[in-house]
Amino acid sequence: MAAKDINIDNTPLSEKIATTIRNSIIKGQLKPGERLVEPKLSEMLGISRTPIREALRLLEMEGFIEIIPRRGAVVTTLTEKDIDDIFVIKMKLEPLASKLAIGHIDSHDLDKMRELVKKMDSGSARAVSQMIHWNYDFHRIFIYKCGNERLIKMLEGLQQQFKRATVYSFTIEGRTKEVKEEHSDLLEAFEKGDADMVERVVEKHVYNGWQFIKKQYGSSQD
Repeated sequence: MAAKDINIDNTPLSEKIATTIRNSIIKGQLKPGERLVEPKLSEMLGISRTPIREALRLLEMEGFIEIIPRRGAVVTTLTEKDIDDIFVIKMKLEPLASKLAIGHIDSHDLDKMRELVKKMDSGSARAVSQMIHWNYDFHRIFIYKCGNERLIKMLEGLQQQFKRATVYSFTIEGRTKEVKEEHSDLLEAFEKGDADMVERVVEKHVYNGWQFIKKQYGSSQD
């Protein structure tokens, strides 16, 4: 990695650093278990440690790294089996949560969903962290309105792993466009208040993401 690898645009510096590190992890240039030492990164990139620290926090939220006391940031491990295991659960639990949320979703929730869909429509594959968080916030709305506290806790506990896998959906412009369209379909289903339709659309959305992510993950390991 080097400072020249970071494109100059309006993206915050911490996001540019996160993108550089994230891409290095995806491409296998940074290996699972490898430490990311702030002073070394600061020297390599020729920048202060503050934006590097912010970038590492972003990556920890996405599940790419784990910040361990007295050891620092360490790249986490994600295998193809991990992806399958994660999405087998996601395929069952998120459609269920969406169906249970019908009847609890109110006009304020729908307004927030519309706002997030607009943000995703204006986003791009270059703003990976933003797209991941908007996607997470959209799903979080109906998950938290499902009315089942145990289901909420189960899904919330898996969110970081979901984020780590989901990044592959936002690194290719074509799939990013499909994700935007699928969220528009989800919004429409929730607006209609049709529980069976919502469940089918969420299941299709999760399945499409799963298959695309597996394909991109496999390509990145070649």
